Amino acid sequence: MTGTEDLRGHEYAALMERARDLDRTAHWSWTGAAIASAVLLSNAIGARNAGQMLAVVVCAALGYYANLRARRQARLVDGYLQEFHETDRSGAQWHSRLAQLDAFPGAPDRTDWAPLALSNLLSLVAVVFSWVLAGDSSRGELMGGLTTIAAVAFSVHSILESMRNAQIAAASKWAQVGEPLREVTTERKAG
Repeated sequence: MTGTEDLRGHEYAALMERARDLDRTAHWSWTGAAIASAVLLSNAIGARNAGQMLAVVVCAALGYYANLRARRQARLVDGYLQEFHETDRSGAQWHSRLAQLDAFPGAPDRTDWAPLALSNLLSLVAVVFSWVLAGDSSRGELMGGLTTIAAVAFSVHSILESMRNAQIAAASKWAQVGEPLREVTTERKAG
């Protein structure tokens, strides 16, 4: 084994550990935010306060975006590993074979729709309860309106981001980096 192969092996192991850490971070950030949102929701219902529903939407959004960011970073690391470590077919092939498995019909959908659905469900419930409780709290209609605006903005943005995230081909971006540089010629016209 040469020094370069040993270095490649260490890099591969470190990046696989980084990908696992990012997946763990994504999972726990969403789980923590969902639990906090549920606690805030039950507290707001118990207090019959429409203003506290805005905190439910914000908490769900923060958890969702922390999850999304960690998942994107994990996909970036996975794509790097697939492009630069698994293309020579002599080493580990986890990501390459996983990509082949995903290409088969009936393969499980690997887009992370559960956090999207649950965070938008929490936001919808918060909007409904903010309007139900609007008459019982001071400035309830204003807080119901702010909660609705925040929930709609979050829902639209989260759905668009999830669609964009599902379209990201992890290894294809790194394949573009691996291409050699080429000269770009421009034509100049006399004026």
